[in-house]
Amino acid sequence: MDLKTLEETPPWEGPKDTDKMLLNILRKGRIDASDRVIAVRLAGESTIINDDLARALLAIAQNDKEDQEVRCSAAIALGPALEQADMMGFEEEDYIVISEDLFRSLQSSLQKLYMNADLPKDVRRAVLEAAVRAPQQWQHEAVRAAYAGRDDDWRLTAVFCMGYLDGFDAQIMEALRSDDPDMHYHAVCAAGN
Repeated sequence: MDLKTLEETPPWEGPKDTDKMLLNILRKGRIDASDRVIAVRLAGESTIINDDLARALLAIAQNDKEDQEVRCSAAIALGPALEQADMMGFEEEDYIVISEDLFRSLQSSLQKLYMNADLPKDVRRAVLEAAVRAPQQWQHEAVRAAYAGRDDDWRLTAVFCMGYLDGFDAQIMEALRSDDPDMHYHAVCAAGN
């Protein structure tokens, strides 16, 4: 099955070796960036992701020689696995998508990556958006700073993140009054959470 067909196939209906196929694509650096973005997004699916794929996604997000869109997509693709691990824990095998050790390592690695102020803005934003799916204390200050700044992209990221963190009711209410449709959408989602 080729990548385009796999993209159109529901993740739970794909071949059993989908994870190995995607891992092979993620480890190859010399394929078209648009195909790598597709592979990255598929690798993050909860029915496909595993420790090896999660490590490959993190390596891509950390690689400054990688295409920026691919890096952003790789960081974002880690979010659902982090969220599931945070919500479901590691007791019931049916709900485990990544190991507890890798979960902790991903949290630490994403924090270190975010703290790198030299990271391209969009990659840094994607890292924060993924990291908040498993809330940690450091994220509150990062979101406060992003929302308080003048950069509209960072403010949008902050409002997205507020849907996963406690203590931002006043900022969410303010964002609900925004004329920007993207900001308003993420504020509605944050308020719903």
